Amino acid sequence: MAVITLLTDFSDRDYYVSMFKGDLLTTCPSVQIVDISHAVPAYDINTAAFLLRNTYQHFPKNTIHIVRVYEKGVENQQLLAMKYKGYYFIAPDNGVLPLAFDEKPDLIIKVDSRQSAALNEYYCKVVREIVFNNNIGSIGMATNDYVEIRNIMPVLEQDNIKGQAIYIDSFGNIVTNIRREDLERYDFTNTPFRIQYRKSDYIDKFVKNYADVPQGYALARFNALDYVEIGIHCGNASQLLGIEIGSLIKIWIE
Repeated sequence: MAVITLLTDFSDRDYYVSMFKGDLLTTCPSVQIVDISHAVPAYDINTAAFLLRNTYQHFPKNTIHIVRVYEKGVENQQLLAMKYKGYYFIAPDNGVLPLAFDEKPDLIIKVDSRQSAALNEYYCKVVREIVFNNNIGSIGMATNDYVEIRNIMPVLEQDNIKGQAIYIDSFGNIVTNIRREDLERYDFTNTPFRIQYRKSDYIDKFVKNYADVPQGYALARFNALDYVEIGIHCGNASQLLGIEIGSLIKIWIE
């Protein structure tokens, strides 16, 4: 049974997700559809890429990952189908897929827009080709001409790391683009450090769990993805600390 995941900015409030699922099941009745999220902020390809990057490999090989975020329509935006590390991806050509990948995909296809008159049909034709023929080469032309955007990486200097907030979860916890491996270059376990999130506010230690500090206290931890995460025990860190996506997060190594 083929697995299809959906990641969109459609929200669950409207009929768009259900209509698309119905079209997919009509096209390929035997597929299993799994929702990654439909709560991506409208047009926010950075959040979509973050969610995709950290979930796609948890699915079986040959899973079809569909990303429908910041669409402009058949006539204004080409659709791309890609194969990467044994998975298939379908998304608008707006940079969302390159943001989610560390390397260039094995195959990139510009889908022939003349095949369909409506977006749902456009996607379903690609899905059908993958499900029944395990192939994307016949639904368009291979291309290297597509929108390519790269992740902003943390800057590692002699005594500090400059990063930024890249994701805020539903609890208000802030995920930064600084990873455990970045800090390990400084032997941070044996060296004092400060995680500065505002000019005069900082955290000077990592904890394992939120409950390791009293309720209402700010904390830093490595999350399940090994990113540095800032939160508040039983509180919304983004609101209370004034941190938004793109806010500067600086770690000083003393």
